[in-house]
Amino acid sequence: MKKSLGFTLIELLLSITILAIVASYALPTFSDLTRRYKSEAKGRELFELLILMRTKAYSEHKSYTLCPSENGSSCGKDWASGAILFADNDRDGELDASEKIERTLSKLEDGATLNWNAFNNKGFITFRPNGTTPAQSGNFKYCPPGGEEKYGWFIILNTIGRPYFGKDRDGDGIVENGSGSPLTCDAKN
Repeated sequence: MKKSLGFTLIELLLSITILAIVASYALPTFSDLTRRYKSEAKGRELFELLILMRTKAYSEHKSYTLCPSENGSSCGKDWASGAILFADNDRDGELDASEKIERTLSKLEDGATLNWNAFNNKGFITFRPNGTTPAQSGNFKYCPPGGEEKYGWFIILNTIGRPYFGKDRDGDGIVENGSGSPLTCDAKN
């Protein structure tokens, strides 16, 4: 009797069925992982920019400002459009002709929002030469396209200028800000 080296049709169909069942469970998890990674990558980009800004202010003994910028060359109002970092020689929170852009924060994906909610309601952040902020504690709130809170985040900036990510302290899958309030996103995001 000859020994067969291949699969029978039944074995092949059974293998494909098992593979399809396993893939149907893995695909939503992979999609969730991809969305979470995209969100966290943008958060890390902003976080690293804040750390760089604070370090440069302290090490160079200069004031540095981060402001939203729609065009990448002047300060604006919409953080989701991007941001610019510059040495703010006259400490006015505006990019002047004599001041050079050091770094930029790229635009968020369409439908995402990024808001800066500060104690003093200024639309920009400044680090003084000693590495602290002039009473600018507050938080950045990010909501992804679609407004699903589980993919959003807070970056909290304390008064001495230390940024940190909000945590999910109650285990519900939604991060809280420094005051303990959970992130809420508008459904139309």
